[in-house]
Amino acid sequence: MRRLIATTTLVLAAAIVPAAGADAADTPSQHGHVPGQLLVRFDGGREHLVKVPEGVKLSSAEHALDANPSVDYALPNFLAHASGIPNDPGPAGTPGGWQRTQWNFLPCGSLCGETASAYQANGGLNAPEAWGILKRDGAAGGRGARVAVLDTGVAYRTKKPRFRKSPDFSRRQFLPGYDFVDKDKEPLDEDGHGTHVAGTIAERTGNNIGLTGLASKAKIIPVRVLDSEGFGTARDIARGIRFAAKHKAQVINMSFEFSLGVNSCAKIKGICSAVKYAFKKGALVVAAAGNENGEPVAYPAGAPHVIGVGRTTKDACLAADSRTGAGLDLMAPGGGYPLLSSCGTDDSLFTRGVPIFQLTFEGPGFTTFGYPGGYEGTSMAAAHVSGVAAMVIASQVVGRSPAAVACQLMGSARHTDAQLGQPYDPRLFGAGLVDAAAAVRARAPGC
Repeated sequence: MRRLIATTTLVLAAAIVPAAGADAADTPSQHGHVPGQLLVRFDGGREHLVKVPEGVKLSSAEHALDANPSVDYALPNFLAHASGIPNDPGPAGTPGGWQRTQWNFLPCGSLCGETASAYQANGGLNAPEAWGILKRDGAAGGRGARVAVLDTGVAYRTKKPRFRKSPDFSRRQFLPGYDFVDKDKEPLDEDGHGTHVAGTIAERTGNNIGLTGLASKAKIIPVRVLDSEGFGTARDIARGIRFAAKHKAQVINMSFEFSLGVNSCAKIKGICSAVKYAFKKGALVVAAAGNENGEPVAYPAGAPHVIGVGRTTKDACLAADSRTGAGLDLMAPGGGYPLLSSCGTDDSLFTRGVPIFQLTFEGPGFTTFGYPGGYEGTSMAAAHVSGVAAMVIASQVVGRSPAAVACQLMGSARHTDAQLGQPYDPRLFGAGLVDAAAAVRARAPGC
């Protein structure tokens, strides 16, 4: 029987003429089956999985095998999918209520050629489909990926009386970190910014608490390099990058920027050297492009070996306060109003000027949590790219090297006029708007 299967594969390779648009390039979401696979039964025996040679159209292989008298049937390896959605309630307080709030995670609907759904947003990065693909491939929630969050700290543990762990994090999600501001091993958040960023990346999903994160099963390394006012020194940042790299971070998120005068690596040599070191150690470094439109991309986002991220609105438009030009690599949801008043479909708050929501501190102190509405910017956008990067790493769709992951993120991004809220321009959008589902679905061209 094994000989018959092997012979069948050889016959397919030799006899079937490859066709343009062969199923090797097809995706599960397009046809509901695993690309390049047929389930075949020979002479009343057991069903076997036959892999169709690259370049052979699946339908042609199916027809050729059907014509073989020794074959009982040949069928595509169809996919089933769970009939569910995370039950995180969000501010709505009802199961699945996160969909009313986290427009940034939703499918982009007809703008991307997807089937219309009750909850969708033109500027969404389609996390639900990405979650399904990862679960199918045994990498649910970005399992195993390691992301260092260099920020104001994270509310990852309770330390009475001042600090309380975010109820939507588990301590098991976190690896040992460090506080380079207070010089201790407890990088607890004293602002809320870092907890918000970490939430976008890895807030727990499907636990009926709070909102959702992109890679809820990734491991987070909290590294505090910014103080309670959100300021941090170049030295602490450089040391934080090296700490993260030495502790095997695969993604390093830096949701901060330097002032306009710090516009080259000559001004922050320690940071650029640390970034180079991290890249060599296997870490993808992601940074916020900055929030003053009309100005060049901020550093460290503009440095070599860093993915500089700008921000888009709910309508997939360039946000009013997002830097553009050289050094801009990708765009991601960051909230706010569009730069062009004509960009978008509605003037209501529901579709325009919407921030990014995540569970973080609300009110005085560091023990009360809620959904503050003031978080928008390239800080939030960078967190989305880091979360999707963790998903790509877990999926192993292109391996785990930073160069390969960067290629996959940019190669799978939405970059046509039809996929955005305004005409695509690489100076404004870099490689395009990150797409979580496309990033984990299949290897991007050229990667």
